Amino acid sequence: MRILRREWVTDILEVLVAGPIQYGALLQAVRDRTPDPQHPSKQRYIQDSVLNRTLNKLRDEALVSRDREGSFPYHTTYRITAAGGQLLDALGPLASWSEQHQRP
Repeated sequence: MRILRREWVTDILEVLVAGPIQYGALLQAVRDRTPDPQHPSKQRYIQDSVLNRTLNKLRDEALVSRDREGSFPYHTTYRITAAGGQLLDALGPLASWSEQHQRP
């Protein structure tokens, strides 16, 4: 599955597992949870356009769904699908293994 090669996929899915969230809050939540591994006090920065492209790819793979309500300005809400939740569950043991075998 090529989608796993994208940098922000697991960060986005881990935010969405908490429940449906609007786009702006999702953007901020991903920014808030992603420190730079090289500089722990500094955050990595996801651009709006990158989040949008990644969400579209996740939707194409049926890992995320989007609900758009109302008229302009729309209220767009994203949620993880069952397949997305299953993917996160499958990645859990891999993440644990990676942390256990991480070099100092």
